[in-house]
Amino acid sequence: MSSPAAEVESLLQHARQVSTPLPQGGNLCWQCWGREDEDTLPLVLLHGGFGSWTHWFANLPVLAETRQVWTVDLPGLGSSGDMPAPFTTEHFAELLLAGIDQVLGPDAMFDLAGFSFGAMIGGHVAAGASERCSRFVMIGAAGFGDLHVQVSLLPPPGPDTEAGEADAIQRENLGRLMLASPAVIDDMAVYLHGDNLARHRFRSRKLAGSADLVAALPNIHADLVGVWGCEDATAGGRKAIEQRRELLQQVQPGAEFHILEGVGHWAMYEAPESINRILLAD
Repeated sequence: MSSPAAEVESLLQHARQVSTPLPQGGNLCWQCWGREDEDTLPLVLLHGGFGSWTHWFANLPVLAETRQVWTVDLPGLGSSGDMPAPFTTEHFAELLLAGIDQVLGPDAMFDLAGFSFGAMIGGHVAAGASERCSRFVMIGAAGFGDLHVQVSLLPPPGPDTEAGEADAIQRENLGRLMLASPAVIDDMAVYLHGDNLARHRFRSRKLAGSADLVAALPNIHADLVGVWGCEDATAGGRKAIEQRRELLQQVQPGAEFHILEGVGHWAMYEAPESINRILLAD
């Protein structure tokens, strides 16, 4: 059986890797999966805070069967260059939209999905893209102000932490923040989480507690789709999730909304089949 690192590298070998420049040096690292299809729009996926494209690890093989899928490491995270000032949601969105213009073309239409911190940024990307963004799926989105719960975590393991102790810390934090079912906290989840933490240079928690996504919603032309795991530790319970539904449907009556039973924050990993069905829906 191959190691988690080898499985990630094997999946990455199926992607076309593209870099676009950041204005103060460094690059955004993009990955393109699948092939262009004139009958479907490209699907752009934005990962969460302290993450990378690998937040979508469990989804990419299926999504790429029928869609051209673009993932990206956000500035200051994964393999991309550092995030240049100002450190605002709007600036993140400007940098990503400039990258989308380069990899897809300045007039190309696309669908967009974002997870957690990436969903908050995605709201501003969708607003900036106007009619070019056809559908925007937000999964466990941050940016809902006081509705957002900051989860208490153990200090992450340092480079000198013994392997067994580091593994135990990562599993505990995954259970507190990311995944509802202990059975899903497998070796791959631990590897992905630990690798992403080791490479992060931008701390997103303060921005995640803002109301930046709520502010962007009225400016989005795309069809809105909300997705939350009912056990999402950042969501504050079902009542608070329903308040998010109300906010979306005040802006766009009848907006699609899904609550996934028994699922935590990292819904793409815990319930990949459900997330794939939502993302691939016409």
